[in-house]
Amino acid sequence: MKQSLGLLEVSGLALAISCADVMAKAASITLVGLEKTNGSGWTVIKIIGDVASVQAAISTGANLAELRNGLVAHRVISRPGEGILSHSVPVQPEPAPEPIPYLSQEQEEMATEIALPEAAQQAELISCNLCLDPACPRQKGEPRTLCLHSGKRGEA
Repeated sequence: MKQSLGLLEVSGLALAISCADVMAKAASITLVGLEKTNGSGWTVIKIIGDVASVQAAISTGANLAELRNGLVAHRVISRPGEGILSHSVPVQPEPAPEPIPYLSQEQEEMATEIALPEAAQQAELISCNLCLDPACPRQKGEPRTLCLHSGKRGEA
């Protein structure tokens, strides 16, 4: 899908941040950046995305800026030329995926042999599903009053 470029120029950094927030919430766009221009504290907001999203975001941001008397200019370039988008958008390298630790089959078998008996022993030791204390004489399904910790709830 071809990316489009949206530019919104407003007067003041605070208004630029407010417009960028409204634009990001209004449509599925990527905020490329805020750039301070020469003169009167004007700031340009650069966004990219699909054509409809960028048009919706720019119109929303322009309406907000116009309500606050800070709109300078706005423009949507539907399908910019090959060199335009690459110069206006800083290229961010994608992070390399983290390597997945590799276990040999022998190591996997040893890990499952070690883990399964411990879990089975722990399940056999704990008889009370209320306190999870192996010394508790209460068995699952018996009245709660038979638990060692009956009446001691909430005490530390």
